[in-house]
Amino acid sequence: MAKILIVGGTGMLGRPVAVQMHSDGFDVRILTTRPERAKTFFGDNVEYAKGDVTVRQSLINAMDGCGYVYVNLKGGPTAQDYMRIVGDGSKNIYAAAKETGIKKVVQITGANAIEKNIKYPHIHCKIKAQKALINSGLTYVILKPSWFCESLPLFIQGAKSIYIGSGKTQFHFLAVADYAQIVSQCFSGDKADNKVLTIFGPEPLPIPEAMRRFLAIAYPDVTISRLPMWLAKWSTMIAFNKNLKASVRLMAFFNKHDDSEADPGPEIADKIFGRCTTTVEEYAKMYRKIVKGV
Repeated sequence: MAKILIVGGTGMLGRPVAVQMHSDGFDVRILTTRPERAKTFFGDNVEYAKGDVTVRQSLINAMDGCGYVYVNLKGGPTAQDYMRIVGDGSKNIYAAAKETGIKKVVQITGANAIEKNIKYPHIHCKIKAQKALINSGLTYVILKPSWFCESLPLFIQGAKSIYIGSGKTQFHFLAVADYAQIVSQCFSGDKADNKVLTIFGPEPLPIPEAMRRFLAIAYPDVTISRLPMWLAKWSTMIAFNKNLKASVRLMAFFNKHDDSEADPGPEIADKIFGRCTTTVEEYAKMYRKIVKGV
């Protein structure tokens, strides 16, 4: 199979995609600013290209000999960082892909990346990236997943799992393993070409309920605690921590916006790939086995 460059292959969502692509027979190359660190994840199973999405020539060099590109960019914590990495970085990737004759680009954004939310910096950059890819002349697939089950352990702070806000908005939690298979199918066939696809998990759940189901299996001794939004915002006013402020801003966004506003809906992706089937409980069992060995 053709070689694929994965941009953003060392994070929580990128590593499973790289592993899946390698397992499915693709030659994988990882773009990274730190090849030595990336090699601790993949060993000699993949190639490594040192580069940065803000440096177009490094992208051109990394794409040499590749047929496909998968893009998974994490911006933030500031609005300027989102624009530099997600907005401008994506444009650099598409320009390099055009120059090097890349056959297809698949990019992840998010289910809430829609025009009505464009006033939010992280959404603005995702929409900018989506439009740039659609208008690039490249063959593309844009994947807009809901929340990932892999985010649930991140809420745990000591003996508590803390969510911010009302906890009423609902999301179709999906496992990244299911998502990685969808990415691989995008490169293996053409049914998803030049489409924008929303990817949902099995059922809509409020964050506290997803946490409860996950904790009951993976961490039964951890309790769930709610932090009111006003208190979370107040804490950012006295804390000089950009990452904390960014996290609270994101949770404030998701406190108001959920999967009910996704556009397009999941029907097209469901028809092409089938709905992601791994439940929160099934993910928790896999997590417990991998992380805790039981």
